[in-house]
Amino acid sequence: MRIISIIYKLLVLSLFATTSLIAADAVDFNANAVTKALYRGVTFHFVDAIPTITSSTGQGYMGQPVYCAFQSTGESLLAVCGPDDAGLKIRWNANTGTPGDHASGLFLFKHKDFLNGLNSGPVALMDGHETVIIRFGYMNPGKLGPNQPVAVASLRLVIKDDRGYHISKDYPVESGGELTLKATKQVYFKYDPVTPSMNEAGTRGEASVPSFRNVEFLGFRVDAVRGSQTTAGSNVGVVEFSVGATRMH
Repeated sequence: MRIISIIYKLLVLSLFATTSLIAADAVDFNANAVTKALYRGVTFHFVDAIPTITSSTGQGYMGQPVYCAFQSTGESLLAVCGPDDAGLKIRWNANTGTPGDHASGLFLFKHKDFLNGLNSGPVALMDGHETVIIRFGYMNPGKLGPNQPVAVASLRLVIKDDRGYHISKDYPVESGGELTLKATKQVYFKYDPVTPSMNEAGTRGEASVPSFRNVEFLGFRVDAVRGSQTTAGSNVGVVEFSVGATRMH
């Protein structure tokens, strides 16, 4: 019995050791990390090996590298700016665009740049350790509508795990608002970030079920439609974005 007891204890300790977790924020973007704005006005595709926004490509940016894509049917922009200018965003300047124009910006953070040591091993999103916190920037004039500068705006979570890329259902963007989500509790669809559709950065597919294991990318996509008040400029952006995750030993 003593031998059996010892073996049992060893098995329990072994199980504990292999399932012990380190939980922390893998991504923590804050627009305060931006001291000089960077704008891109030309549609471009996602490349998983080349970040779009880094301290090298955007002098005055001190945050985690951001991998982006941008799709636009009109005269809009993708940018990273300070907190007073809507952070990671898409934008229409005053007197640009046509009512009904679409703009779509993808912003992803890569595993090798995850924070708090989470870049040193496999990362998972697990119940209780996958909170996503989003704070939106100000969107002139503080509201949406067909007669406003921006008619409609939305945000979707994007992740890549060992089953591929996934994109969540859309959530409405509210000027200056906050959104807290549990990443593992959302509805997802298959996602191809490389191939754009007519109005979106990337292409959505059928419903998917992420594994939330071996996470390689975390981020979001913002989409907007130009309203009829084209004489006014407006941003649709995120000034804070954080995602909790775990690293398993």
